[in-house]
Amino acid sequence: MKNLHYCMDCRRIAAFNGECSYCQSPNFKDLVKKAPVNVIGTKIKGKVMNVTDQMVELLCVDQGNIKSFKQFEAAKLRKIL
Repeated sequence: MKNLHYCMDCRRIAAFNGECSYCQSPNFKDLVKKAPVNVIGTKIKGKVMNVTDQMVELLCVDQGNIKSFKQFEAAKLRKIL
């Protein structure tokens, strides 16, 4: 998944180099496919399907059970535990 990780403390997603760039925590795990994530500042939730550079493609389910693929920057996402 192109070296994207999530911080276990603040749950932000990014390509960390030794520590989290948001909370300076050294605790992070790899981001895997079909992991549930949330777009920060919105009510959009989805599952990770594909990662290219810093863009993440999500499978989102809208009202009425309509599934769609949307792309977001990795810095705008937060892992749902």
